[in-house]
Formats: sequence, structure tokens, C-alpha cells
Amino acid sequence: MNANSIRVQLSLRFVLLALLGIAAASYMAVRQIAHIDDLVQEVALGHQAQDLADALVLTDDGSLTLDLPEKLLRLYEMEHSGAIFAIRNARGDLLFVDGDNALEVLQPGFTFPEFFDFFQAVDMSPTEARGLDPTRFGLTERFSTRGGDVFITVAQHKVTDDFLNRAVAIELMDEAVMVGLPFLAVFILLGVGLVRYSTTGLTYLSGKAREIGPQSLRARLPVHAAPAEIAPLAEAFNDAIDRVAEGYEAQKRFTIDAAHQLKTPLAVLRARLQSIPAFEGRALVEDDLDHMDRLVRQLLTSARLSAFELDPSSRMDLSELATEVATSLAPLAIDQGCELELVEATSPVIVAGEAHLAVEALHNLVENAIAHTAPGTTVRIRIHPPSTMEVMDRGPGVPGSEKKHIFMPFGQGRTPTPNGTGMGLAIVRQIMQVHGGTVDVADREGGGAVFSLHFSTNEKPLL
Repeated sequence: MNANSIRVQLSLRFVLLALLGIAAASYMAVRQIAHIDDLVQEVALGHQAQDLADALVLTDDGSLTLDLPEKLLRLYEMEHSGAIFAIRNARGDLLFVDGDNALEVLQPGFTFPEFFDFFQAVDMSPTEARGLDPTRFGLTERFSTRGGDVFITVAQHKVTDDFLNRAVAIELMDEAVMVGLPFLAVFILLGVGLVRYSTTGLTYLSGKAREIGPQSLRARLPVHAAPAEIAPLAEAFNDAIDRVAEGYEAQKRFTIDAAHQLKTPLAVLRARLQSIPAFEGRALVEDDLDHMDRLVRQLLTSARLSAFELDPSSRMDLSELATEVATSLAPLAIDQGCELELVEATSPVIVAGEAHLAVEALHNLVENAIAHTAPGTTVRIRIHPPSTMEVMDRGPGVPGSEKKHIFMPFGQGRTPTPNGTGMGLAIVRQIMQVHGGTVDVADREGGGAVFSLHFSTNEKPLL
């Protein structure tokens, strides 16, 4: 998990926000539990009002009568219980009342709420309380009966019931756990999913950015697919690629033009050299001309590869390519006093690519191996399915510090080829980039080097 990932950071902040929400809810629950006595009073008063509503009976003449059940009779007969009530009709007319000074005590609760209303009743006198909590709690609740709507107002002193307190607290905690934890899990999962969905545009832009390379400098990021906050960055990136492409095109045109301009003077110089009498050192001059001519041709090849676009439908057989290269370079191997061996695959090895470019890459590697291998040894070409060709020699090898640099232009390492230009391996690298593949070098067991061409197995080359 990358700590710098936008998805990770947003997800962590979302989870933190959820935890803060749970912490706030827990704090509120704790405060609610701390005031659980008030809840107990409200529950007790609500039950008392409901029992009184159930005790109302409609008589034959259409009036209401109150038939108190046994438990309410005991409650209102208990001395010092402080339990009193009053029942009014929708006009506010008093229908039933019970308790000493009930009208005075319940006066604050004589309202007409839509549903219910809690209120602080008039306190009991110390004499009436006799050591009990003198505070009275009241409730006025609206009920619909056959005789019409009624308003029942009840009050009593504070109920002290530890068992009831614990029961309500446990019920609150159970509900918090049963509802809160699943809600938290769903909330976090939905949040992480929304974060991933919201950053899909970034992932898409990242994929498009990876497709931009030397062979696809005309490609640009689709700004319309970028989130509004990222669109300026995408536009700036496209502007930067525009400038890079302009510089790249200018450099490529200069290389091609310079190479073409050099070809003519070289041809004229070679013709003039042929027209003058022989002189001492002529062979060296001709060798130098050959070297310059080869360098110019390789520069042209490198410049053309920079603009080459591979046909995705083209296919080639690596075994056939290896056979062609081995056949063409066998005479050179014999002249150098070494052998050239081809280890073919048991079946065709088909990959996407241009055969003439792949032949040139393999030709450069085998020619280079023949030039560096010791006389009397063998240069081996081996095909590794599904998409690899290897060239193995018995030369001095490539030091570890030079393994990356030898594929750069004019990077010949410590033991350059006498007629080399330093462009051969760079061209091999360019050809493999065109094919979406790679080239690397490793040490060969027993001495020498192993150069490997790894072609892409994707249908679409990785540019």
C-alpha cells in the first residue's frame, strides 16, 4: 500500500471521518445514559398515560367514564407517591382528576400538544415528600378515543429503580452495537468504493500517459476524461509533451538531414580517391571512409526508427529469422575462426513484429558476438518460446557497470569492435522498443556474455 496514493489518503480520511462520527455518537450515547433517570421518568409517565387512555370507556349515552385497572388504583392510593392525573377533552374541559392539589400541580402541563409534551410539574412540599425527591415530572399526551380526542396529563415524583435504569442502559447499548457496527462497516465499504470510483479517471489518465513514447508522441491525455481538479494538470502535461515532441522532431530532422548531407561528400570523396594513383596509406583512408559511411547509414536507420510505427497485424517466426541470420553470418564466423550454432525451438515461435527489423537486431548481436568471441569457440543462437532469442559468446563479457550503458548511442564499453561505430547496440535497443520489447545482457556461465531479445507477447505493442 502506497502512502502517497490519493486513493489510500482519501480512504483513510473517510475511515477517520467515520470513526469520528462513531465517537460523537458514542459520546451522545454516554450522555444519554448519564441522563437515563430522565428516560426512566419519561417511560413511566408514558405508560401511565397509556393505561389511563385504555381505561376510558364510552357509555351508551355517548359520554366517557373512567374504569381504572387494579394497578392504577394501587398507584394512586399509595401515600406519598405523588402520582396525580387530569383528563381533559379537546375544548379543555376537565373530565376526570385525581390527587391532592392536582389542578395546581398540573397547571404547567395543561397544553394541547399534537402528540405529547413533557414538563416540570410543581414541586412537592418537603412535608409531602417525607424524604423522597420532591421533584415532580409531568407529561401531557393526546389520545384518540371513541368519544373524541382527549388530553391526559400525569405527574409523579422521581422514580428510583436501579433495575429499570440498568435495563434501559443495556437496551441502549445493544441497539448501538447491533445498528451502529453494521452501519459503520457499510459506511466504510461504501466510502472506499466511492473513493475508488471517483479516482477511476486518474487511473485511466495514468494508463494513457504510459502509452506515450517515442513512437507515439502525437498521443495526448484526454482532458475531458480528467476530474475538474486534475484537468489543469492534464493540460499542462499535454503542453509539455507538445514542447518535447517539437524538440524531438527537430532533432530527428537534423539527424536525417545531416546524414543525407554527409552521404554526398562521402560519395564524392570515394570517387575522387578511386581516380588518383595509388599511394601509401590508401587502404587506411578507404577503411576510414567505410567507417564513416557505416556510421552515416546507422544514423539514418536510428532516425527512421524514431518515427517508425509498427503494424499491429504483422507477425513473424523467430525460428525463421534466426535461421536467416545464421546462414548469412556463417562465412564471417568461419573467417574469425569460430563456429556459429543455432538451437531452434521444436515448433514455430510466432510473435508480433516486422521481420526485417528483427533480423537487423539479431544480425547486429550475432555480428558483435563473432567479433568478440575467442577463436575456436562457439557463438550460439537459441530460441526460447514464447518470445525470446538469445545470442551467447565466449568473449570477455560485459562488466556490471557497463551493462546499461552499452545500449546507449556510441557506448562501446571497454573492448570496442575495431570497425564499430557505437551505434549497433543502440539500434538494437530502438528496434526492441518499437516492438514493445527489451534487450538485456547477462554473464554467461563459463565466461562470455548472453544477449537476450525479449519480444512483447501482447497483441498491441507497448510503445
